[in-house]
Amino acid sequence: MAYLTQPDYVKYICSCGQLKPITSLYFCRHCLKIRCGFCICHEVDSHYCANCLENMPSSEARLKKNRCSSCFDCPSCFHTLSTRATMAQPRQVVQDPAAGGDTKVESKQPKKMYYLSCFNCRWTSRDVGIPDQPVASGGWPERTNPHAARVNQLLEYYKAIALQEKQEKIERERKKFNIRGKYITLTDKTGLTGAMARNIAGLPSSESSSSAIASFVPSQAKEEVEELPEDIFTKEVNLNQITSMPQRLASPEWQPSSVSRLHPLAKLLSVKRSQRCRACDHNLTKPEYNPGSIKFKIELLAYYHVPEVKIISHEPVKPGGKSALLLKLTNPTGHEMQLRLLQPEDIPPPEEKEEPKSIEKSLERSLNLEKDTSSLKPMEVVCPPAATSRVRAPDATLTLAQRDDAAEYDDDAQHDTNDIIMWRKSNKLALRLEVETAEGAAGGAAAAALVALQYSYRNTVPPAAAAAQPRDHTLYTTVLLDLGTVSSN
Repeated sequence: MAYLTQPDYVKYICSCGQLKPITSLYFCRHCLKIRCGFCICHEVDSHYCANCLENMPSSEARLKKNRCSSCFDCPSCFHTLSTRATMAQPRQVVQDPAAGGDTKVESKQPKKMYYLSCFNCRWTSRDVGIPDQPVASGGWPERTNPHAARVNQLLEYYKAIALQEKQEKIERERKKFNIRGKYITLTDKTGLTGAMARNIAGLPSSESSSSAIASFVPSQAKEEVEELPEDIFTKEVNLNQITSMPQRLASPEWQPSSVSRLHPLAKLLSVKRSQRCRACDHNLTKPEYNPGSIKFKIELLAYYHVPEVKIISHEPVKPGGKSALLLKLTNPTGHEMQLRLLQPEDIPPPEEKEEPKSIEKSLERSLNLEKDTSSLKPMEVVCPPAATSRVRAPDATLTLAQRDDAAEYDDDAQHDTNDIIMWRKSNKLALRLEVETAEGAAGGAAAAALVALQYSYRNTVPPAAAAAQPRDHTLYTTVLLDLGTVSSN
């Protein structure tokens, strides 16, 4: 695909004002607007290991610290370790009473043992003294950090303090606005108490937080500091035996300083995530649950819903002059599309629709429950950049045929009487346009032109309400064309 190796000469303006190529944009079929990476929310669907494709729920992944218990990475070069088998000859020492108590060695049947090996740097688990295991996976010893208990105590302590401060703030807000009169509040009407409100919000009880704070023992500073070894300044340093910074940071709990202390690293889990529109909270992309599948259940990419614009060629852009521009338009949808070229200032302003107030929002407001609304904050609309050139939009409506992969292109002979249409093939159309450049454009400056597209779109999403909604819509989008630099001649 040419988009991966070539620069983006054509960029679309998102509803928030960001400039993105069409391959990096989404299209919400409910809002009927283009969305970029800043206009969507991400949520994790499942955790899985990219090596063994083991799928696990989020609770189990949290307990395992988002690491796989069966797969390991090399601590030296960070490649995936492989399990290798070897035949070991176990020996058993037995005392022979007939021989006067002398020892006798008895050999048993060879037994298959397993160890970890890296095919890239030839590092093995035997280099650090890890014994071979009788099973191929799941039996490798795990190191326990002596400071893990203290770190868990600190986490529980600060969580309890944060929860206590949050509850105190809620109580202050309630006392400040608590006006009891003849009107029945929503909590009295529904029978919700403070404890029930905390359960609904997912907050623990206040007794557990107070007990965690009371039982916490603070750390005490010591005057005695461990002295450095005597030969630290005179001992010869072997750089091959010292770990690098990436090797130390790969295991932050241990941070080994020598190569002999490197242990296998449990492989980090990967996630499958879905993306939602921040305005209507509908899914834009949703992958399949199976880790081995790369297909999507929902894949609302702008590449499949918005007409694609490509620059075929253009003449050099000169200040105050006119140059020819060849564009190719493509209809990616399965329905016929009516398209017009407009100036950006001719686009009508978008209609603002008020969101309906739900019972859940009113309940949260009455209980004064704080909720993380960072994902619901509107994005700041960025103004489109100033263009040095202007495309003369023809006053004509263009018809683009629907996309049909089974159509025979050679049999589709269409003759257009319009002079701006160069050729037409299936759902593609080539146009010859004229670009006017401002006289004050400086030579060597970036030449860019803005052009607006008005196109028809047929929505195939079934309406959720009983009332029938129109399926055909007229949508608008703005495209920024990169025409290189302004010629100084």
